[in-house]
Amino acid sequence: MIYLFSDKAYEGVVHLPLFEIVFDPTPLDLESFDGIIFTSKNSVKALERSGTAWKEKESYAIGEGTASFIQSCGGNLVFTCKESYGDAFAQMLIPLLHTKKVFFPRAKEVVSSLFEILDVNGIDIKQSKVYATHCKQYSTSKAPPKDSKLIFSSPSTVHCFLKNFAWDESYFAIAIGEKTAAVLPSSAKFTVSKIQSIEHCIALAKAL
Repeated sequence: MIYLFSDKAYEGVVHLPLFEIVFDPTPLDLESFDGIIFTSKNSVKALERSGTAWKEKESYAIGEGTASFIQSCGGNLVFTCKESYGDAFAQMLIPLLHTKKVFFPRAKEVVSSLFEILDVNGIDIKQSKVYATHCKQYSTSKAPPKDSKLIFSSPSTVHCFLKNFAWDESYFAIAIGEKTAAVLPSSAKFTVSKIQSIEHCIALAKAL
């Protein structure tokens, strides 16, 4: 069986959402900023839910998924990083932001050093924690059976999986990226998707 751990269900796999997103509803004053750096759809959702005026600001997005969501909300998308790694995104942003003041709405816990990289390179940047992930709780009866293929869509999904279930040596993991793979159990058998998308992870799992 193929299990997908993400916030969205897809056909052909068992969907088991492992965490819920809790948004900070506090509106933010972005008037003094030239642009906003988005590293997830949830950052966009957080600003939308808070009623913060953000759509006229220049938006810099990581990944096609986040970029498409910004556009669907009416945001002013000016740059999309094709890679889905925060550190690589930061390096690409340095020459684009050296004359700008930017805002970085982020999760409570992050795995990349995007803020630190931009800050040390002289970018005028401010960050704010606008959402957090909370692990859901499941009974052990919900654990995937032996020999299941497990698709992990973020480091948080690995963390929440291990809070709920013991790792079976027969499992095979498909990690959406290197950061996700890095937090898998040391004994885990796994592969990393070459394209950072759920669709590609599912195709990879079915092909194995």
